[in-house]
Amino acid sequence: MKRTQGEITVFLGMILLCVWALLCGLTESARTAGARCYLRHGLNSAMDSLMSQYHRKLWQQYRILGLEYGRNGELEQEFEEFLQPYLEADNWYPFELEAVEEPEVKPLTGENGKILERQITDYMKYGLLGTVWDELTEGEAQELLRTVKEASAVKEVAERYESHSREALRLEERLEDIRDSLLRQEEKWSQGLKELEDADGGGFLRESDELVRELEKIPSLVERYQKEADRLAAKLSESRSFYRERRQEIGSAAAAGLEDEMESYETYISKDGERRREVEALTGAAKASISYAESVMDEARQVQEYIREWEPEDEDDELDEDALWEPVARSWNRFPFLKLEIVSGVEDQEKAGLLEQAAALFSGKLLPLVLPEGKAVSQKKPDLTAAPSIQIGGAAKGEGASLMDRLMIGEYVLRFFDRYDSPGEEGGGCAYEMEYILFGNAGDPENLEEMAASLVGLRHGLNLVHILSDSQKREAARSLAAAIVGGIGLLPLVGVVSFLIMGIWALGEALWDVRILLNEGKVPLLKTRESWKLGLENLLDLGKSGGLDGMDGSGEGSGLDYRGYSRLFLFAGHDAQMDYRIMDMIQANLRLEQEGFRMGSCGDQVDLKAQVCGKHVFFHLGLWKSLFGQDGGTYRMTMAVSGGYD
Repeated sequence: MKRTQGEITVFLGMILLCVWALLCGLTESARTAGARCYLRHGLNSAMDSLMSQYHRKLWQQYRILGLEYGRNGELEQEFEEFLQPYLEADNWYPFELEAVEEPEVKPLTGENGKILERQITDYMKYGLLGTVWDELTEGEAQELLRTVKEASAVKEVAERYESHSREALRLEERLEDIRDSLLRQEEKWSQGLKELEDADGGGFLRESDELVRELEKIPSLVERYQKEADRLAAKLSESRSFYRERRQEIGSAAAAGLEDEMESYETYISKDGERRREVEALTGAAKASISYAESVMDEARQVQEYIREWEPEDEDDELDEDALWEPVARSWNRFPFLKLEIVSGVEDQEKAGLLEQAAALFSGKLLPLVLPEGKAVSQKKPDLTAAPSIQIGGAAKGEGASLMDRLMIGEYVLRFFDRYDSPGEEGGGCAYEMEYILFGNAGDPENLEEMAASLVGLRHGLNLVHILSDSQKREAARSLAAAIVGGIGLLPLVGVVSFLIMGIWALGEALWDVRILLNEGKVPLLKTRESWKLGLENLLDLGKSGGLDGMDGSGEGSGLDYRGYSRLFLFAGHDAQMDYRIMDMIQANLRLEQEGFRMGSCGDQVDLKAQVCGKHVFFHLGLWKSLFGQDGGTYRMTMAVSGGYD
């Protein structure tokens, strides 16, 4: 049988089939890789298009990028519309979009304000050119922060010890109460002796009874003194511990002055220990004196009884009453007086009163005191409906911003928000936006009041640092304290009162400083003798006049203006809550044109996944498609895509 010669043809056909399959597989593989690349490009482009729909007003007014979103499915729909042209293109990459998963959006209000901080600092890195911070190094920023913290620490320590000065004066008042009681006892004793000399037994018993009642007050007066002394000692112990905690924030020069003044309190308490033993002894002595007085009163009653019952034996008999009362008088002359040898009290009550009046003047609302004449306070309130800071509440404490970032955020606030010295246009939102960012009160008056109090507090601390480092001012305060306490006063009390005077003096100067700042003037951060304005004699005049009428608050001077001190507060006080108040102001102002705008509905980053179905062009599973559970000519891909403004 003759064999056919088709083997080669079949063999070549099989080889050609294999080669063709290989080529198609390689081509399909390359096409699939290209399809993935094409799809990635399409997804990224669609995401870029989606993110390009940032809120225009938000960017134009505040240089913040945010993608506003609202209803469910809105972002997915917009993304699909941007992606669709890539899917409909007539090319080698046929795809159909099956689903877009619900996106994950990071709102501008997220991450404890870090998202907002990043956007602000990204912009301000290029927006700081030409500002005061332009050439400030991190070391200089650290020193500036240290100065502000030192002023705060000195102020807080001083306020504690100033309160102890008042408590020490109250302790002296308790001693004066005891001394007054002893003087009244001597007065009653003298009146009783006079009644005996006049042979008036009834009058003597009345005076001696009042003397006993005065003696009976001594234990309660001593107890009041003991309680005041114990309270003062306990509070001084707490203040010593507080000072040790804040010591590292206080420079060596200010610390040396503080410790020197604080030592007078320790000495006062030590000396008071000696006085206390003498005072406490009065309780037992009073009981003995009461017993003695009652025995003399019994003796007087016996004489009275004898006189009442005496009957003459004949008409010529006369009763010698003077002789009968003479033994009682001798006994009364031996009365054991209570004595208090210790020195106490305040000699010049008028100056002490003026000092207290000055202190009381500074303890109330400060804005009416420091606001210059003719300056009106805005009564506006910001729109805090659904404010981010209210919704977030007390924002959790996260990692703090770096020093330079804090500087940039503070400069951003000064650049984009209104404040007292730059209130913005009439009819807008609140006038004191920066003050709201600092303090978060619901209205302009409250925020400006707190701003004034903060300015006074900062200047109070800085002024006190100056006084503590100026030997002339410390000596002047000590001289006034000596005049108030008196030459016979307890020497450590002079130191205690002088520290009170220094604190009130620094506070009075601070009020003058703030009036200048609110009148568009300048005040140096660190005072010198030349730039100091308030003399001690003027301080007492303040207590007399009850106001700052003599302080015109003229705008002259050198140093920092209101904006400069605001910059310090923004820098030193920055925290997450401040970030959210920035968002409050942005939201409130944009609501003036777009009612219902919410910062929480503006995204900084969008993450989503898209599932697409593709078709094979150079490859088909054919008979084996059932093994893969799918159409042999299609395949599915799920790809994640992310877009943001970082």
